[in-house]
Amino acid sequence: MLIILLCFGYTLSEELAACDSQIYCDGPLLHAVQMAKIFPDGKTFVDMSMKESPDVIISAFNNLTNQSTTTLKNFVSRYFTGPGEELETWAPTDYVKLPRFLNDIKNPQLKDFGWDLCRIWKDLGRKVKYDVEMNPDRYSMIYLPKPFIVPGGRFRETFYWDSYWVIKGLLVCEMNTTVKGMMENFIHYVKTFGFIPNGGRTYFTRRSQPPFFIPMMYEYYKSTDDLEFIRNNFHILEAEYEFWMKNRTISVEKDQKMHILNQYQSDVIKPRPESYFEDVKTSEQRNIADRPKLYSHLVSACESGWDFSSRWFSREKGENLTLNTIATMDIIPVDLNSILCLNERILMTFAGIIGDSTKEQYYHQKLTKRKEAIEAVLYNKDAGIWQDFSLHTNKSREFFFMSNIFPVYMECTDLTNEKKEKILQHLQTNKITEYFSKGGVPTSLDDTGQQWDFPNGWSPLQQIMIWSLESIPQTKHLARSLASSWLNSNFLGWQRTRGMFEKYNVLEPGTRGGGGEYDIQEGFGWTNGVALEILKKYGNVVTTPDSNPQSTCINGCAISESNLLIVLLAYVVYSNYKPS
Repeated sequence: MLIILLCFGYTLSEELAACDSQIYCDGPLLHAVQMAKIFPDGKTFVDMSMKESPDVIISAFNNLTNQSTTTLKNFVSRYFTGPGEELETWAPTDYVKLPRFLNDIKNPQLKDFGWDLCRIWKDLGRKVKYDVEMNPDRYSMIYLPKPFIVPGGRFRETFYWDSYWVIKGLLVCEMNTTVKGMMENFIHYVKTFGFIPNGGRTYFTRRSQPPFFIPMMYEYYKSTDDLEFIRNNFHILEAEYEFWMKNRTISVEKDQKMHILNQYQSDVIKPRPESYFEDVKTSEQRNIADRPKLYSHLVSACESGWDFSSRWFSREKGENLTLNTIATMDIIPVDLNSILCLNERILMTFAGIIGDSTKEQYYHQKLTKRKEAIEAVLYNKDAGIWQDFSLHTNKSREFFFMSNIFPVYMECTDLTNEKKEKILQHLQTNKITEYFSKGGVPTSLDDTGQQWDFPNGWSPLQQIMIWSLESIPQTKHLARSLASSWLNSNFLGWQRTRGMFEKYNVLEPGTRGGGGEYDIQEGFGWTNGVALEILKKYGNVVTTPDSNPQSTCINGCAISESNLLIVLLAYVVYSNYKPS
């Protein structure tokens, strides 16, 4: 029997949690501009910078004689600029023209592809302008002391969990100094807010994202042996971990034993500033009394990074696959608890390395209890896989999601032979293995129109699936097959458009994904990072598909004359650098 004893243990102080801007976070001006739908993407407005002080702008808004769309457009043009003008482009100083991993790639096309991926980091480098530090009330951007790599497109700032895969890719390209600077920025976040926000904007400071900061530091340490950096900032790592343990926990009892697990939780009860219009429209489908809780569920789903997915929907009787049924905080998620398990393992390891045996033992106990909790509450013995747990029904949510495999990747389970066999059976039963030779594994099997559902595939989840299957003898061949198909999809998209996409359609290799609240974004940080990791690990065995654009290009994706010129120029530049 499972008894829920405690939910929503919020202890974060109001000072740290608050976003008090009456322009970027809340208030009549934000409501009027966003509901007028002046910009197709609501993030555009809240990323703009103020030409005058907030008081002057709010006073001018209050004096408007009307709030017609035309009036509001003129008002925004008069008092705001941007977005993106608070940033400077920045070229990393540690860019390596020919990183060593390229030597192990046999296929010449993939070798060129790897070279291109390392070069992309130069296009995604940014630095916050000094004026943001001097006049922070005029910007939604949070000042950061060091340059960083952005995801790309509308994501102009640093994002929390994106950065884990960006950093892994940077390390493949031997850009250790850039990575250290990004680590120092995350340290700055923890010192400033007591945790790491979703992204580098004031309106993101009421939520976090999957906690990958400690794993980032571990990746950096493995590449550099910079023990002094770890020693000097171990207390910062602990502070980030404690945020999740003090503010995102739930206590449950199963089989007469207590377990502490974590949830994505936010106490925000208002629309998201960057998606204000969309949230209001979603809330109008619910009773007025239900709307504050609905907003909390929406923001909590954003904290998960899966915004949005049928994973968070009610799904009662297999239906209710619409956003207005979202119930994120009624769910104990597999991925978050697996990530925190990895955090505890790394903290235990770091404590041992720096010689603190007391803390090493402390985190060993945390790790042991976490693994027990994951097995007791999240492992579905009948399905042979880990699944999110519903607090509403006191049962596993028996659906396929890519999050189901996280405990294997995070090494948070003892893989018996029986479990290994059941994992393979789970994939076969849900016909997931059929996608391994196509364009990647879909995030879910439900086509809801949401971007974290079928048929979209996302790079971080592909890597977690690949690396998990690689660790199981029975599925190593599947890991290689998926690595090849996903990399080929990335390569085809790059070959056709010279772009890397935020997400891909797994049914049509090389094509953009769709759905969600905004257009497909190119750049793209974590896609680049995962592709580089795959090239490093499997580059001596994977091959490319037919490289003839006419035989592989889907209607409407032919390379333009301008892009063809870019390709030719890139080839000339590359020819001057690649080894003879």
